Amino acid sequence: MKKKLAVLLCSVLCVSAFTGCSRTELAYLQMSQDLMNTMSSCVVEGSVQADVDFDALYEFKDDVAKATHVNIFGGNSEQNAFSGQKKLTVTYDMNMNIDALEYDMAFDVNYDGKTYDFGKMYYSLQKGVYVTSDTLWNIYQLYRELYAGDMDQYMVSDAYAEDLKDILAEERYIELLSAEDLTGVDMEEAVPQQDMKKLFDAAITFYKDMLEGFETGMVKEINGGYRIKADGRQAAQLLADFLYFVADNPDRIIDATEAYMTAVMDAVDAGSAEETEMAKAEMASVFMMARESREDFVAAASQMGQLLESMMQDPGVAMMLDGFHYVGTVKKAYGDFVSTTAYTLEHEGEMICSLVTDSVMKKADAQIFFPARSMTLDELKGNLADLENKYNPVTGVSVTWGSFGENEYADIITMRSLDEVVYFHSGYNWSEIIIENGRAYLPLRVITESLGEEVGWENSTKTPYVMQNGERIDMKGKLQDDRAFVGIRDFEKLGYTVTYTFHKDEFDSLFDYKEVRIEK
Repeated sequence: MKKKLAVLLCSVLCVSAFTGCSRTELAYLQMSQDLMNTMSSCVVEGSVQADVDFDALYEFKDDVAKATHVNIFGGNSEQNAFSGQKKLTVTYDMNMNIDALEYDMAFDVNYDGKTYDFGKMYYSLQKGVYVTSDTLWNIYQLYRELYAGDMDQYMVSDAYAEDLKDILAEERYIELLSAEDLTGVDMEEAVPQQDMKKLFDAAITFYKDMLEGFETGMVKEINGGYRIKADGRQAAQLLADFLYFVADNPDRIIDATEAYMTAVMDAVDAGSAEETEMAKAEMASVFMMARESREDFVAAASQMGQLLESMMQDPGVAMMLDGFHYVGTVKKAYGDFVSTTAYTLEHEGEMICSLVTDSVMKKADAQIFFPARSMTLDELKGNLADLENKYNPVTGVSVTWGSFGENEYADIITMRSLDEVVYFHSGYNWSEIIIENGRAYLPLRVITESLGEEVGWENSTKTPYVMQNGERIDMKGKLQDDRAFVGIRDFEKLGYTVTYTFHKDEFDSLFDYKEVRIEK
């Protein structure tokens, strides 16, 4: 798994420098290699500016919908929260250590003339992802500024804000993702040692070996560096041409990829020599199978290229491709790398939106110190749930189900005092119910816990119960797959009002459904 992580990292770096093999493109690749070596330990200062003309965006969206007869963006232009021109700017300072696969970043956000301090984010493949409490507090402040009219009023009240601020003040740092959550594997052991220079050298060799004879025409030499420029149609056509190039050169692609993967394994110390040789042998067998099935490989690449060119002819896709433009530059000055990128979308001569980035990367001994203490994400979620229940308490549960044969499933919705609905997820947004002799039995735990009740289980008698004011109320019903189901009217024993309604569709009985509302 650790080898796969290293391969993934280097693959990402490869893709970020995608180019061809002309003299200029190879020179640009060499600069990219120098930049990658600098990334092994560096500091980066930069900014990101986003400008959006929402009126032009809605007009563009409507024109695309007319051209395709499909509203691919969703929503209704008349119901959008934003209008006019908006600008958002992010400035950041980052310490990066690619050798250790970690970085930290402090950043500020300026929106509508107001600056928000977003604190600092920490990322480490071995330690996880952390943010400061300031980060979440100012995200809330910005969100309240942007969506005040659409948020539930209790969330924009001064009292709610004060309580939220107190929660976030309990710990300076919050663990958003643990290392195991981030990677899906146990990361207690150290990140494997990697020779980053070998990895970067392997990436450049991979490009040269794989792309010999393939040129993009998008890279131009400028004073001190290089510029890459393309519009959406050029970029899409380039991808299609690359797929055809792959189809025409299957052996070269397979050979270059195998050599690259072997070089990556040699550059990463993630096991004994025997384990490395075994992994290489397994990989060799995979590439042997790829060579044996090269005809399928060629056919797939060719078909994907044809599909892409076909999609480019779609009126809506063509409208988006023709309006998209990209230009990026990278220069080296006094050992530092200065990079700029600009993504723009235009329609009928109007600028819809743009995203412009600027950064300066300097070789340095990056000092990254991770928090020793933090609030976990589960703790934060629990605190936020308590806060929501304080200002917007649950008033009941609505359970709906239709006639879909013997296996019945119900949609369970929590009703709150401010008419908010929150869907409970059990399986795929549904909870199984039992229908027996025309009588419905509903899942006890998911319903009662959503109502704030305490549910228990008496193992000796196989009886579920609910505790209310120190009194135990038995809730006998049906047991299925170690889950308790009770009759609809049994919820009245807990003091709830139960209302049953049969909704009949006058045109098609398939859409008939039943609804039970269990309310305080």
